[in-house]
Amino acid sequence: MKRKFLWLFLSCIMALTLVAWSCDGADGEQEEEEEEEEPQYGGTLRVAMGSDTNTLDPAYVTSSMDYAFGQATQENLIWRSHDGTLQPRLATSWEPNEDATVWTFELREGVTFHHGKVFNADDVVFTINRLLDPVVGSVAAASLASITEVTKIDNYTVQFETDSPNSFLPEAFCITQARIMPSDIDPDRFDNEEFGTGPFINTEYLPGERAVFERNPDYWMKDAEGNDLPYLDEVIFYYMTEPETRAEAIKNKSVDVYHELDAISVDSVEATAGVSVSEVASGTYINFAMIVTEPPFDDKLVRQAVQAATDRESILEVALLGRGVVAHDIPIPPTDPHSALFVESPAYDPDHARELLELAGYDDGIDLTLYTSTIGPGMVEAAVALKESAEPAGIRITIQQEPEDVYWGSVWMVEPFTVVNWNGRPPDQALSLRYLCGTAWNETYMCIPEMDDLIIRARGETTLAERQVTYAEVQEYLIDDASCIIAVFRPVFMGLLDNVRGVSAHPNNWLYLTEAWLAD
Repeated sequence: MKRKFLWLFLSCIMALTLVAWSCDGADGEQEEEEEEEEPQYGGTLRVAMGSDTNTLDPAYVTSSMDYAFGQATQENLIWRSHDGTLQPRLATSWEPNEDATVWTFELREGVTFHHGKVFNADDVVFTINRLLDPVVGSVAAASLASITEVTKIDNYTVQFETDSPNSFLPEAFCITQARIMPSDIDPDRFDNEEFGTGPFINTEYLPGERAVFERNPDYWMKDAEGNDLPYLDEVIFYYMTEPETRAEAIKNKSVDVYHELDAISVDSVEATAGVSVSEVASGTYINFAMIVTEPPFDDKLVRQAVQAATDRESILEVALLGRGVVAHDIPIPPTDPHSALFVESPAYDPDHARELLELAGYDDGIDLTLYTSTIGPGMVEAAVALKESAEPAGIRITIQQEPEDVYWGSVWMVEPFTVVNWNGRPPDQALSLRYLCGTAWNETYMCIPEMDDLIIRARGETTLAERQVTYAEVQEYLIDDASCIIAVFRPVFMGLLDNVRGVSAHPNNWLYLTEAWLAD
């Protein structure tokens, strides 16, 4: 009885946490309308994407384009739906022991990889152990780090042991890097060849141009009426490196979907006959990252001066046209019950920023180069807004705009001062991926062991009230360190032709096409 009570309790906590990621009312009305229509099979869905996919290996994916490619072809154990709830995928159920240090997952039978292998527990053990391997160096290791043992109980049961109670563990299996890969294929092939169990099979890939996917005839999932999924015969991603080009493509109807529509283009897209915009509130945000091991950002006073010279309201208006909310340097949005709304970053104060610079020895102000790109919606506009707000403080910013196709690989985490666009994640993932000492995506190279202890401690706390207190302490550390200025949370937008069904903006900025179809 005690075990069942704990599981119910944990489920309720996770549901409460995730409900904040639900879609807005407009999408709900659209879904109701879609339910009255009978889905149609066939057709090709054309999607405008940003610059090219970086890798097909989920262990190393970084961009929204990587995520979308994997979402079409691969699958996780668990899927986070549009309303934020955790849904079974390759796992059919999961249950912890009494103190949430051992989790048992039951796996789905009757699933095959695109190359013919039957999915089973060996693939799960192989995938998770590979992600945890420090030699592999996947960013997923940060979210899965509490796992100490992965055990195959039988062909369709796997057990995960953790080093401490972890009520967030099921969420970790939703991350894009944790898509299950086959255990019978040399991992060296994962980078350029598609292996998955997903609804679509990649049949053509022309780097920089397009990726073509055909319907998986052996896909296991069915819709609510018991009909086979997916409905579409084909999906084509067209890679377009400029947001203006992508916006024009949806407006002139040469594509059916514009994934990750930028806020600046929303009004013009929405005003186009035959085109609509799907919008959802999210934990996606824009931030400015300063590498703490590189001068002048190795001086906290300089970082705090940039923080004080950041006019968040101005960034909200310039980058998002007011669509979104101001953020306070922690990646937990105000819609999430874990957010410490009473802890705020310093107010915009250019005079105080100038005082901090003088204390750091920059009596005549400071010259900085800020790198940005159109690879993420609002990133260039956010850079312009920061430049203007920082100027009265004596912070002279030169903006260096880099091409989309090199930004994540050659600029981010390389240049000392960058603009970054992050997809929203639940609290533990958002903090573990970015801030724990030594993790692969610790973009500022910060390391605060006391804060690490708090992030890890929160995983085992069994009440929302406890975690709220702990995350408030984490937020105070992040504000004081000032190496990562999270300025605004932005909605996720998607442009859609009016005959597109079963597709809408996802709070995690994921592109879900399994139930997509085209009306006559």
